[in-house]
Amino acid sequence: MSQIKPGDVVRLKSGGPKMSVQWINDEVNQVNCTWFDGKDKLEKKNFAAEVLIKEEDDE
Repeated sequence: MSQIKPGDVVRLKSGGPKMSVQWINDEVNQVNCTWFDGKDKLEKKNFAAEVLIKEEDDE
């Protein structure tokens, strides 16, 4: 698995929207992500790093 870093685009392993990584807290293994729900609503949430996969650049 590629190392996730701020600025990367990720997705939940179970699917869902593409999300941008804002910051990472290595002490508690949390990744803060933001994404748009629909056109205008900005969402943000922390996820455990293990549930995320990095999107490949060629998409």
